[in-house]
Amino acid sequence: MVLRLLLKILLCLYLSTPVCAWAVSPTAAETAVEVPATPLPGLSQLNKKVAVTEDFAAQADKQLQSLMDLSKQQEVMTGYAEQFRKLIEEIKPLGSPDNWYADRLNTYLTKFSQLRQNLDNLQQKIALRLLETETIHAQLQTEDDFWKAWTAELNRQDTPAPKQPLRDVSALLKSLSAKLEKTTAALLPFQESLGEFQREVSLAENNLSTALGKLRQATFRKNTYSFFSTDFHQLFTANLGQQTQDGLKAALKFDRSYLNENGVLIGLMLICFLLLAVFMLRSRQRLQEADEWHFILSHPLAAACFITVAFFWFWFPAPPPILSFTFLLLTTGSATAMAVPLLENLRQVRVLVLAAIVILLTSAFQQIALPQPLFRIYLACLAIIFIPLLVQQVLLSKKIRQPGEGRFFRAVLRIIVLVLGISLIAQFAGYLNFSSWLIQASFETGTVLLLVKMAVLVMSGAIVSGNNLLARSGPVFFREFGAELSLRLKKLLTFFIYGFSIFYLLPVWRLFATLNEGWSYFTELTIDVGEFSLSMQMLASAVIAFYLALQASWILQAISDAQILTRRRVDRGVRDAVKKLIHYAVVLIGFLFALSLLGLGLQNFVVLLGAFGVGIGFGLQDIVNNFLSGLILLFERPIKVGDGILIDGEYGTVTRIGLRSTIVESLDNAELIVPNSQIISQKVTNWTLSNRRVRITLPVGVAYGSDLEKVLSILTEAGAEHPDVLQEPKPTALFLQFGNSSLDFELRVWIKNVDNRPRIKSDLLLYIDRRFREADVEIPFPQQDIHLRSVFPGYGTTPTQK
Repeated sequence: MVLRLLLKILLCLYLSTPVCAWAVSPTAAETAVEVPATPLPGLSQLNKKVAVTEDFAAQADKQLQSLMDLSKQQEVMTGYAEQFRKLIEEIKPLGSPDNWYADRLNTYLTKFSQLRQNLDNLQQKIALRLLETETIHAQLQTEDDFWKAWTAELNRQDTPAPKQPLRDVSALLKSLSAKLEKTTAALLPFQESLGEFQREVSLAENNLSTALGKLRQATFRKNTYSFFSTDFHQLFTANLGQQTQDGLKAALKFDRSYLNENGVLIGLMLICFLLLAVFMLRSRQRLQEADEWHFILSHPLAAACFITVAFFWFWFPAPPPILSFTFLLLTTGSATAMAVPLLENLRQVRVLVLAAIVILLTSAFQQIALPQPLFRIYLACLAIIFIPLLVQQVLLSKKIRQPGEGRFFRAVLRIIVLVLGISLIAQFAGYLNFSSWLIQASFETGTVLLLVKMAVLVMSGAIVSGNNLLARSGPVFFREFGAELSLRLKKLLTFFIYGFSIFYLLPVWRLFATLNEGWSYFTELTIDVGEFSLSMQMLASAVIAFYLALQASWILQAISDAQILTRRRVDRGVRDAVKKLIHYAVVLIGFLFALSLLGLGLQNFVVLLGAFGVGIGFGLQDIVNNFLSGLILLFERPIKVGDGILIDGEYGTVTRIGLRSTIVESLDNAELIVPNSQIISQKVTNWTLSNRRVRITLPVGVAYGSDLEKVLSILTEAGAEHPDVLQEPKPTALFLQFGNSSLDFELRVWIKNVDNRPRIKSDLLLYIDRRFREADVEIPFPQQDIHLRSVFPGYGTTPTQK
């Protein structure tokens, strides 16, 4: 009994401790369940582990119910299916997409692309749900393996385990597994049907994309009959009127459900228009300080309309034709009204209004899909009417020469006349695609350039207004450097806006199908030099990085000068040295970063330094010497900006210490460019190294017999009376020596600023001369006695010389 009791006690102690490792014999391993690497708990932790498993099952059950609920997704998919059906019904009566205009192809291609993108997003959400079910399944499998391994271990040890908790856990896991299978069975069919729907939409999208590609490829091909062909005249049948009516009905057809779906967006657009209009009307006087906003403030309602519609237009998902034309009408009309103040005279205003009318009329005909013969007649009439009118405008512009009307306006008119003439010839010859594309691309280019100019003016005005506001109440930096900062920001903004407009015009002129395609072409364009490959994207990134480093250098210099150094009353030379060091450090960092963007690591940079060293050995010694000398000047500061120095016998003021040379401004206002190495290696007199105080020495000579005490008194009085002469040290008059023709004196005075030395010296000399005259003190001049022998005729000559 005692032995049995001891065995039971040892067994309980063994089971109550964590198992760290399991030694399974080869025979037992063939039949035992795989044991996890983590330790198995003892019987004392059974209830806790059961509670953890039940909590996992409850949360998983709740999550599976949410994942299996596809009511909203099915409703959304039904809406997409209805939208797809309506699009198919709309394009069905329009015939083959190969005969459509580019605008119609782009419009419906955008709609199908938006629908496909929505389906992709829905498919991604379903995929995420399936991924969540896989995560639950993996965790469920882990739980099941754990309980099987734990039960097997208890059985191996002949340990009696409570059966009811194990049965409850097993039933709970089986129920969860069944729900998991049910959820997966619900998600997979929905995913498959969604995939089939995606393939249908992609097929329709690909058909339109293919038709658009064919249209772009056929731009320079003859694709219809010429005006002189009998086949062209046979196209004018009674069906043209019916086709026009059908196209007009299709363009005017408007689905009210679109308003319901985008009602919030339309309401927000109206609210923004009202707020912007009220703001411009009330702030017109305050905003007039920016000259760039003059054209906006002249027509505040048109500006508010243009900004609001142009911003919200891109947020409307595939707007119907009538809504798109309404947006075009609003933006074109408001842009024309705003552009009027930018033009120079009434003649240009008329041309702008005619161009706006042509854009709207052409867009309207394309929206209603005007039959091809009628559209060709329209384009021909457009050219026939406008060519004489524009030629007349050119001739009148030459003859009248109104103020402000220059060659640029006449050049634009000539380009329009040329475009219309080529388009007319192309229409007569049967090149419909080329003719319509040429007119559309020309007018769209003019519109884009006008909008770009307006955008640049708007952003420039915002920069000026913001700078003025900060200059009034902001830091000192904006008051001192605000104008320069505005100029730099304007240049940067203009570059990016015009650069984007160029990329936008690439697909307009059909150089590329889309903007993304053009961007991808230029960014992926590479130049291979051996094993090194340089892409345009890398080059552009490096140039931009280095340019931004230069701008950052200027900003840091300006901030340090205005906000830190000036407030602490740091010497000007120290300020310039600090700014130069900041400039060199930032530019060096930007240069290294630009090299990294080019794919050149530090090891390549070492190679460049080696090549640079070879270049130094062959002829760059002077450049490097001047550069290192410039660094010495900045650190050691033997001279600094503002110092008065004497170099090569000429006095001047240091105005700039550069990377290679130092600029010295002479008293004649001439600028001496002195290499830095010359200042370091040669003798240079710096009159203002430690301070600008300097001594003036005036030598004076008086005639023998003069009253020496009176002379000394006059000289001392001259130094004491001058207001710019320092009284400490006191002016000193000295009698130096008995000269050859005069008694030599010297006046020594000190002044505050060496720059005033010539003026003060002149004042002292004038004062001394005046006082000497009043005191009858004679200033002698050098005299020499010349003794001449008496000259008689023939004296000094020999008889032979006679």
